[in-house]
Amino acid sequence: MRRSLSADTIEKVKFELGELDRHFVEIDGMQLKPSQCYRFYADPAHVLFNTNCPEGLREKIQSILTKYIADENGS
Repeated sequence: MRRSLSADTIEKVKFELGELDRHFVEIDGMQLKPSQCYRFYADPAHVLFNTNCPEGLREKIQSILTKYIADENGS
């Protein structure tokens, strides 16, 4: 998923990703912040996940990006 986003949309995405960080996830038996298992890049918009990132977290992050990309496309 690679797409350029407006500055306002990037801030909204970062806010939602920050909200995810309020809840720890268990990865390899350790409690970690979700942001420790992925990297978000704004231009173009995409995410790189660590190999041990839980599938549920991947889905949440991808749904956040999909929502904002759809909003910018007028969908």
